[in-house]
Amino acid sequence: MNNPSLYIHIPFCKKICPYCDFHKMVASTSLQNKYIDSLIIETKLKELNKINFKSIYIGGGTPSSLSIDNIIKLLDFLNNYINFSYIKEFTFEINVEDIYEDLLKALKKYNVNRLSIGIQTFNDNLQHLINRVHSYSDIKNKIKLLNTYFDNYSIDLMYALPNEDLSILKDDLEKTISLNPKHISTYCLIKEEHTIFNHQNINEIDEKLQEEMYFFINDYLVNKGFNKYETSNYSLNGYESIHNLSYWNLDDYYSLGSGASAFVNNVHYKTTTKILEYIDSLSKNNLPNILSEKLQDTEIIDEFISMSLRKTIGIKKKDFYNKFNYFIDELFDYSSLLAKNYIIENNDFIFINNKYFFVQNNIIVKFLCCRR
Repeated sequence: MNNPSLYIHIPFCKKICPYCDFHKMVASTSLQNKYIDSLIIETKLKELNKINFKSIYIGGGTPSSLSIDNIIKLLDFLNNYINFSYIKEFTFEINVEDIYEDLLKALKKYNVNRLSIGIQTFNDNLQHLINRVHSYSDIKNKIKLLNTYFDNYSIDLMYALPNEDLSILKDDLEKTISLNPKHISTYCLIKEEHTIFNHQNINEIDEKLQEEMYFFINDYLVNKGFNKYETSNYSLNGYESIHNLSYWNLDDYYSLGSGASAFVNNVHYKTTTKILEYIDSLSKNNLPNILSEKLQDTEIIDEFISMSLRKTIGIKKKDFYNKFNYFIDELFDYSSLLAKNYIIENNDFIFINNKYFFVQNNIIVKFLCCRR
């Protein structure tokens, strides 16, 4: 059994990005103070000091939008309460404009060893469109400062933004590589329902161009020595995200915070997104409202397959047998997908053919429909 992971949600941002549908808000310092106190109470009520976590991930929202005092308060508590002897990876999400020396010193002091930096694009016009303003020169200076404290950091890029073309994408990739990240995550813009972009009814670019961009990114990064290990994620050898692999391997992960999700013992949990309700419950030493859904055996198998096929190595048949006590071909007849070359079976692995990765969701659905 793999050690579980811990996700901590910070639902605050300094400003709202028009493409984002995550649980977040712009909040007063007073509300943020109460929220951090609530996180600490929740951690204690859940007795998370009794669990040996392999990774912690503080995400959002924008964790770096918190005051330095609140960040230190949370990190100091975690370091004194959680058993850090098993933790291999401790990630903190940070925006470029929030990179400053006192914060970097604090993160380093409290055992953060990986940063995830949201850049999205270097193009001036596209930055303006997504409500971000940071020049390439500014970013380089920030990364130079960051490098005095950290060498393990991931950069997030978006593509298929309105009016983007391959030349803009190529420039974004070149500038990203110049910053020497160990990990790169690339996300295609999806116009989600509860976003500013959706309300503005912006035009998404042609799907054919989206697909071309997807494979352009893949070829470019692989040629630069990055390994594609999941649909949207690339890393140098040995720098795959331990925490995110917990999700894709369907390992247990716990969570803290308003709107946070967890998966423990085949049960999905979702904490209320009503921040005031969350804070009020914990101020009375009660856990907030948490919805739960117990997965049935067939649902667990389907979810394992769905998550595993997101990885380039796909499903390890031995792991499937060890987890479910069935050989996968006892439960699924996927011969037609093999015949059409949508998936490949190589020794102990079943994985999606790379040339069909852009439509992987369709292939995963087809696979699940092959149940005997």
